[in-house]
Amino acid sequence: MDIVKNDVVLFQNVEGFNDGLYRVIELIPAIECYLIYPLDNEKKIKKLLVVTYEQFNERFFSGSISPSIYETPYYMLVDDSNVPENYINRRDKNFDSVKELVSDVKLLLDIALNNRSKVIAEYARKKGLDRKSVSRLLNIYWQYGQDKNAFIPAFSNSGAKGKERNATSKPLGAPKLLKSLANTRSEKYNLNEKDKVFFNKGLKRFYLKTQGKSLKETYREILRTFYSDELRNANAIGKPPRIPTFCQFEYWTKKSLSKDVINQARTTERDFNLNQRGLLGSVTDAFPLPGSCFEIDATVADVHIVSSVGKRYALGRPTIYSVVDRASRMIVGFHVSLFYASWRAARQALANCFLSKVQYCNEYDIQITESDWPCAHIPQRLICDNGEMIGLKPSELVVPFTELQVAPSYRPDFKSIVEQRFNLLNKDLIHGLLGTTNGGLVVRGMTDPRKHSVYTLQEVTKMLIESVLDHNRSIFKELALNNSLIIENNLSPTPLNFWSIHFSKSQHACKRASENEVISRLFMPEKVNMTRGGIEYKGMYYSCDDVDITKLASIARVSGRWQLEARINENTTNYIYVRFDDRETFLKCHLLPKSKVMRNSTMHDAEFVQEWVVSKKELNPVTVESIDTRERRNEIERVAKLRSVDEPIPFSEKIKNTRANRSDELSKVTNTLNEVVKPVQQLHSKFTGNVVTYLPRRTKEKKE
Repeated sequence: MDIVKNDVVLFQNVEGFNDGLYRVIELIPAIECYLIYPLDNEKKIKKLLVVTYEQFNERFFSGSISPSIYETPYYMLVDDSNVPENYINRRDKNFDSVKELVSDVKLLLDIALNNRSKVIAEYARKKGLDRKSVSRLLNIYWQYGQDKNAFIPAFSNSGAKGKERNATSKPLGAPKLLKSLANTRSEKYNLNEKDKVFFNKGLKRFYLKTQGKSLKETYREILRTFYSDELRNANAIGKPPRIPTFCQFEYWTKKSLSKDVINQARTTERDFNLNQRGLLGSVTDAFPLPGSCFEIDATVADVHIVSSVGKRYALGRPTIYSVVDRASRMIVGFHVSLFYASWRAARQALANCFLSKVQYCNEYDIQITESDWPCAHIPQRLICDNGEMIGLKPSELVVPFTELQVAPSYRPDFKSIVEQRFNLLNKDLIHGLLGTTNGGLVVRGMTDPRKHSVYTLQEVTKMLIESVLDHNRSIFKELALNNSLIIENNLSPTPLNFWSIHFSKSQHACKRASENEVISRLFMPEKVNMTRGGIEYKGMYYSCDDVDITKLASIARVSGRWQLEARINENTTNYIYVRFDDRETFLKCHLLPKSKVMRNSTMHDAEFVQEWVVSKKELNPVTVESIDTRERRNEIERVAKLRSVDEPIPFSEKIKNTRANRSDELSKVTNTLNEVVKPVQQLHSKFTGNVVTYLPRRTKEKKE
C-alpha cells in the first residue's frame, strides 16, 4: 500500500497503540517513520505518535492495519462564498496561530518524541497565546484533515439540535406580546408527557388515515376529546383555558412524524405508488432495446364523430388503441374504432402492430414507404392492463406470439409511455378539432360539443395516423441519453431514428410472423355465406379468382348457400379474408361492384346501414295504404262470393265450353272498346291517319 500524507488507517491489535482510527500527519523518510494522530472522540488534548516503516508494513500485511475513512464534518464542505465573513476571519486567525508550527517537520517530530516537549510552550509564548489553546488548535487541525477549513466554527452543532428538552416550570420561548395594555392574554403553557400522549392518540384517530381531517381540525378534535373538562371549567369562571396552543401541537407533530410517514398514512398504497412515490428510475432502464417491451392501452378520444353514411347521425366518441415501444417511444401499432375497450378492438390493434403499415395507410389515402413507419414486428414481451387482455381467448391467441404481462389494477404508471402518447395526441390534434370535449373541461355556458361534430370515423383516423407519423419524427431529448448510437451517428433523437439505427446495427429484440399467421389469429373471426351472388357478409358481396374458377356461385345457385370461415379487417369494407378449405390459407376477396355504395367504408358503417334498415322496417312493418287495399280486396271477395251463391251452377257446367265463353267475353270487351275509340278516331282523322287494325290470333301448333 502507498501511504501518503493525510491517509486514515485502522489499527487493530497493534502493540503499543490503542485500537481505533489514526491519521497520517507526516512522512519522515530520513528516519523511516510516520507521524500519526489518534482520531478518537475524546475531548482531551492528544499528542502525535511515531510508528516506523517496518512495524507499519509488517502489521499492514498481517491485516492488523487496514485503510479506512473518516467523514469530514458537513460544515467544512462549503465554498468560501457561502461562509459568513466573521467565520472566515475566525478561521484565518486560528490558522495563522499554528501555521508556522504545523509546517515545520522537526518541531512536529520533537512534539511526538518528547512527552514534556517545550516546543509548544515556547511557540505559544512567542505568539502571545496560551499553551493549551495552541494544543487544542493543533488537535483540531490534525483531527479534521490538516485543512484551513478545520477552523471554521462549528456553531451549527450548537443548541443540541434534534435532542428533546426537558420542560421546567419556567415558560419556554419568547413571551407573548401585547400592543395594547387594555387586553390580556393567557399564560404560556409548557407541554408535558401527558400532552404528548394525547397528541399521538389524536393524530392516529383523526389525522393519520385516508381522507383524514386537516391539522387544524385535528387540533380542535383533540381539544374536544382530551381537554373537555379544562375547557368547561375555564368557560365557567371566565378565564382562558390552560391548554396547548395550535403552534405547540403543530411543532410536535412535525418533530415526531416525518413528512414521508404523514404522506403514506393519509393516502392509500395505490395512490401513494401512483402519485407520490419518488421517481428515481425509468421504465426504459430494464428495456434498452427496441422490441424489448411493447405497451398497449386504450382511451376514449376527446372528440365526437358522425356517421359517414348519414352525416347527421352522431356516433359518440371513438376508442383509440395504441401500441408503443418502451425503448424508442415509437408508436408501432394503432387502431380507432367505435367499440369500447375490448378484446375485439385490442386484437385489431395488435394485428396492425404485427403487419406492414403501407397498406393500412393506403386505405386512408396516405402514401408512405416502408421506411416511414418500419414497424411490423413482434416484441419480446407485451404489457397490458388488467382489463380486456385478461381471459382465455387473449392468452390463447397472443401468447404464441409473445410473452404477455399484466399491470396491476389502477396502476397506469406501469404503462407510462403509452399513457403519455395519448396526452401528446390530445394536445397536438384532438383538442383542436370540432366537436372536441377538451378532456372533459366544462365551462358554464358552453354549447354541447356534439352540436359541432362534423368528422367521420375515417376522417378522424386519417388525421390521427398523420399525427402518429409526425410523432415518430419528433425529437425527444431523453432518447439521446438512453443509448449512445444516436450521438455516435449524428442523428436527431427521434423515435424513427432510434428504431432504425438499432435495427441497422442488429440491436433489437424483435421477431416477425407471417402475414397469414397474424391474419388467422388476430383478425376478427366470422362466418360468411357463399351465395349465387358471391360471398355475402353484412349485406355486402365479395369475390375472388377462386370463386370464378371453381364456379362456386353457380353451385350455390343450384345447391343452396353454405357457410365459410372468414377473417374481417374492421378498418375497411373493401376486402375480407376467406378460407374455402380447412387445409388452405385465407384468401383475400374484394368487394363486388354491386356493393359499391359501401366501398372505402368501415365495417362499423356497414353495421350502421344494417341497423338503419332494420329501424326503418320496425318503423313501418306494413304501410297504411296496404291496410286500405286489403279492406277493398276483402269487400270485392265478399261481393263475388255472394254472387256465386245467388247463381249456383254445377262444376261441370262451369268449366264447359271455356274457349267459346272466353271468345264471347273477348268480343264483348272488344266491341265496347271500339265504340269508345271510333268517335275519337273520327275526331282526329284529319290530323292523324292512324287506323286501328286487329291482328289475327296466333294459331296453335299441332301436336305430333
